[in-house]
Amino acid sequence: MAIFCLATGSGCTAKSADYARYDPGTAQDEVAEQAESFNQRLALVASRKQGNGEYEIGPEDLIEVTLFDIETRDGIPQVVSARVSGAGFVTLPHVGQLEAAGLTPIQLEQRLRDVYSEFIHEPQITVFVREYHSYQVAVVGYVNKPDVLQLRGRRSLLEALALAGGLNDDAGRTVRLIRETDQQLVTEIIDLDKLTRLGNLDLNPTLLPNDVINVPRAGVFYVEGAVLKPGAYPLLQQTTVSQAVATAGGTDSALSNDWRMTIYRKRDEGLREAIGVDIGAIRRGEIDDIALLEDDVVVIPVSGPKWLFDRLLTAVRIGVNYRP
Repeated sequence: MAIFCLATGSGCTAKSADYARYDPGTAQDEVAEQAESFNQRLALVASRKQGNGEYEIGPEDLIEVTLFDIETRDGIPQVVSARVSGAGFVTLPHVGQLEAAGLTPIQLEQRLRDVYSEFIHEPQITVFVREYHSYQVAVVGYVNKPDVLQLRGRRSLLEALALAGGLNDDAGRTVRLIRETDQQLVTEIIDLDKLTRLGNLDLNPTLLPNDVINVPRAGVFYVEGAVLKPGAYPLLQQTTVSQAVATAGGTDSALSNDWRMTIYRKRDEGLREAIGVDIGAIRRGEIDDIALLEDDVVVIPVSGPKWLFDRLLTAVRIGVNYRP
């Protein structure tokens, strides 16, 4: 893979040849195992109870109100089914129209107790959501089953991803949640890796009608030169240069010239900036490891003297083993 250096006043930049894009076949078994493991972690977090309250009643929901202090002719508590109107109101016996949308069942129970207490001493009332109004959410991008989902009730982002079959092997570990707020499209970036590691359900938002969940493809970085497994690797999470080298099997100690390790990073107009890497100082903890960006190319050059010595040693071995 050729890097052509150009002399510039701002330092060394490089104009790169066309780098091969990430081949899904590269280390596919390892990538597939990582995706399967990550989807299992997503499902585990999705199964946990949300930490930000109960379901809020919405328009077109069908609720069931049990009035224990008002009995039917058979002597059993009166049960009233009521459909929430598009404006968010329900109509109940003896009290007429009340606003229900935006309240949890427990909150609505308390409001009904306050209203019915005008003519019933300490009324006992329960509210149950019998039927949730359905709404649509789109899941697109690198999931196993992209689709427009028809949901009912309160569903979270992770639940929608699970219904879409989870992330596929090429998916990144961040998703974009796009929703319309005050007639504006707002995009929220959600770090799934952070969500699964911390288990913080506040990072798992409750979905609203017409939300769009977009799962982009993972970025790619390249490791070339004197490493055991040169090639392209998916940038599934934050990866440093030393981690990238380890992912590529480590340097070939017989041939590598570690002190001239370089990162070639994309800049404007197709140029690449050359960033020198002192891998020894990183390993000794003297400087911070460098985090890679998408499309970074890490090059570990071959040492001329080491290469020559290796060729000579190979020739000697061939001569020793030769039997005329």
